[in-house]
Amino acid sequence: MDLQEATYQAGVIRARPILLTTLALVLGSLIMLTDPVFRGLAISLIFGTAVSSALSVIIVPLLYYGVEKRRADRIGPQAR
Repeated sequence: MDLQEATYQAGVIRARPILLTTLALVLGSLIMLTDPVFRGLAISLIFGTAVSSALSVIIVPLLYYGVEKRRADRIGPQAR
């Protein structure tokens, strides 16, 4: 399996549990938006979870692919 396919498959496999956990936390935090005392906490939970999920599912695999592709290109075709 080549690097691109392996990175894609790893992202797909990890996406479902991460997105389900994010959805559960966001939906659970929506009720706190009505309370003026806990509104800030709810907003930080919602956006923090959304950003960390985007990092885990999209950004980190893309960075990994880029770094590994550059390393493989630098080593040469004999390493593949």
